[in-house]
Amino acid sequence: MKAALFYRAYEPLKIEDVAIPKIGEKDLLVSVKTCSLCHSDIQFIDHGLAPGKTPPLILGHEIAGDVTKIGSRVKNFKIGDRVIIPASKSCGKCLACKSWNETQCDQFQLLGNDIDGGLAEYIKIDCNSPIFLPYEYSYELGSLISNDFVGAYHVVFDRVNIHEGETVVIFGSGAYGLSILQMAKMKKVKVYMVDIFDWKLEIAKKYGADGVLNSNKVNVCEEALIDEVHGKADVIIDTIGVTRTLTQAMNALRKGGKLVLSGFSENSIPFLVKRLILNEISLIGTIGAPKRKIFNIMQYIQDDRIQWKEMITNRLPLEKVNEGINLLRMQQSIKMMIYPNGMEKTTK
Repeated sequence: MKAALFYRAYEPLKIEDVAIPKIGEKDLLVSVKTCSLCHSDIQFIDHGLAPGKTPPLILGHEIAGDVTKIGSRVKNFKIGDRVIIPASKSCGKCLACKSWNETQCDQFQLLGNDIDGGLAEYIKIDCNSPIFLPYEYSYELGSLISNDFVGAYHVVFDRVNIHEGETVVIFGSGAYGLSILQMAKMKKVKVYMVDIFDWKLEIAKKYGADGVLNSNKVNVCEEALIDEVHGKADVIIDTIGVTRTLTQAMNALRKGGKLVLSGFSENSIPFLVKRLILNEISLIGTIGAPKRKIFNIMQYIQDDRIQWKEMITNRLPLEKVNEGINLLRMQQSIKMMIYPNGMEKTTK
């Protein structure tokens, strides 16, 4: 099969022929129809973030496709089933999993990081991981559900205790930030978006943002943000993870506020612990999401409470994945959709 392999940082992915994975008795072989790119993929390539699996590694964790082969003991899927593959997996047996805190599992794994991901024609996955993709949903929507939507749900409803009437600021108007925006609005709060591109902020306004700020068009981001919000924010969610935005977020957060770190990186926190202590700031990390929350997302989609089509700005075959990465790197794309088995017409 064709696969895009990551060998080392600062080099493009290599498209190579590799063996189709051999499945075990409880595994599925899935033909990957769509695998969207995420900024965390670029962290490995551009910033030297070390993956959990020793390279070569197949990146990609936002996956939807068709079951093409099943193990001898698989009972819950059949060949031809359309599936969403969640971006993370847990053991299902430990105390964290049994207490519904699967993202805190000691055996927690990220696809395209700890194990091979979806930038390939096929992926092997254990039969307990996927979820059926409804026939009325496109594969593209399935890829968005697998990570951005369910991850945003986990931030807003599981990790952060947001109260009605509070002010929330989100740094980054990528697909993840736009997803968090929509989830946060369901909590009846005011949400402000910060980015450096007006075209992304226009989409944020369409998706319900109460205000937007282009941080490249003001002298001091924190001061302009406080003016826009009419005071310091109750909750700030950083989806970028760079020194500048983390510092800006801390400076714009009220005493007793919550700072949420969801931009995947190895950057150090650029402020003193003393500030956290004296201002009684809650510092919250978040990663992945329990897969059962996908059913909540599907209900929101059924109720037309989630917008998404404007997020998908580019579509490319696997052979052009490095072009897609470059567009994402240059901030010319929100969600880059890769088709490992060729381009197909979306159904919704």
